[in-house]
Formats: sequence, structure tokens, C-alpha cells
Amino acid sequence: MLRKFLSAGVGAVMLLSAVVCLAGDKYEEARQLFEEYVPALETYLDAVEKAESAPACARAINTLVDHAEEMAPKLRELNRKYPELQNEQTVPPRYAELEKKADALGERFGLSFIRIARFMDDPAVEKANDRLITVMASLYPAGE
Repeated sequence: MLRKFLSAGVGAVMLLSAVVCLAGDKYEEARQLFEEYVPALETYLDAVEKAESAPACARAINTLVDHAEEMAPKLRELNRKYPELQNEQTVPPRYAELEKKADALGERFGLSFIRIARFMDDPAVEKANDRLITVMASLYPAGE
């Protein structure tokens, strides 16, 4: 179960990284997608950091998944449009602040798993985590 939970975390960090890496001068739409995603991620992180129960954690995960489901088609389209950028490691200087913010959010996101791990035996948290894994897997369909 913990393995599934951690794979969801890796997927979410990949989403954040993909959006930032796609944020070149030529690809302004990626910046817009990142700015759309950040508030959802911050809301999730704030909720998890304050959560003292399994239902609170499940709600936080499900809320993030709801936003990720809305964004998934847009990110898949960016991945199709600019496949060469999926492995790009550098971000143009114009987007340095976005990269800095993404790094900070990525660190907080990683720490959020420690808080949630104590509730992973709860069926609602497990179900929410399964949803997250499914959405993250859909971002990079096989063969694309």
C-alpha cells in the first residue's frame, strides 16, 4: 500500500516538473497551466499539513485529484505538442521564479507523504490515493 502511495507522489511531482520544464518563452501556455495548478497544489498542501484525521487527508487528496483531472487533458496536449521538452532539464531565465516556486512546492509535496502515511490504512485515504495514481498515470499514456 505504501508503494502505491509513493508512486502517486512521484507522479504528482512529475506533473509539477513537466509543467515547469514546458515553460519556455515559446510555450507560454505551459506557464498558464502551471499558474492554474499551483493554487490547487497549495490548497492540498495546506490541508494535509493541518490534517489530524483520515477524512481530512482523503478530502485533501480528492480535491487535488479533481483539479488534476481537469488539467490532465491540457497537460497531455502539451506533451503531444512539445514531446521533446519532456526531458528538458533547464528552464529559460524568464521563468526562474516559476522554477523556484516549483522546487519549494516539490519539497513541501514530498513532506506531505509523511503526514499522510499515518492514515494510509483508512479505506477513504487508500481510495483517494488510488484515484491520484490513476490520474497521474493518465498524464503520460503508453505509446505517447
